[in-house]
Amino acid sequence: MESTKKLSIKDLATIGIFSAIMIVVFIAFSMITGASLFFNMILNAVFTALILGPFFVYMAMKVGKPGVALIYNILQAVLATVFMGPFMIPWFVGGGIIAELSMIGTDSYRNIKRITIAWIITSLTRAAHGMSEIWFFKDAFLKTGVSPEQVQVQTQYYTDVKWVLISLALTVVTAIIGCYLGNKMTEKHFRKTGIIK
Repeated sequence: MESTKKLSIKDLATIGIFSAIMIVVFIAFSMITGASLFFNMILNAVFTALILGPFFVYMAMKVGKPGVALIYNILQAVLATVFMGPFMIPWFVGGGIIAELSMIGTDSYRNIKRITIAWIITSLTRAAHGMSEIWFFKDAFLKTGVSPEQVQVQTQYYTDVKWVLISLALTVVTAIIGCYLGNKMTEKHFRKTGIIK
């Protein structure tokens, strides 16, 4: 049973390496697009879900054991702590727990549909983290020294149902596309060569 499999040192190394690559890509992308506050608030997570989807698919299928989604989201929590503070830890860890729970079952980490569900949850966690700063953690967010202008703009968009739904809906779509592309690449380049069983 998959649920009895334990992560090995090699598995943890694989998760760590791919998570690090994904974090570097995310930071680089965010720096490139950082000039536009609107893009960062509404579309950053949308494109991130697409770009990082193939990495997540490969990582999940390569390891093939429970824990991948949770560990990745915990590392996201660490990243959020570095840039924003520890108040975001519960948000990302909570998202990771939900993503991991969605993977309960035999061989779910070999099933692209189940992996896609976990990636959608993970991507939505990232997409809504800025919203959560306004909805749930505003006092802690203000203590980070964020400018009043940024808070005002975030509040404007993240309390507008239209923009919230647009951001989250597009994130779901691109997460699905990212996993679809990742599965195609995995089938073509890795499964046939035996790198992934």
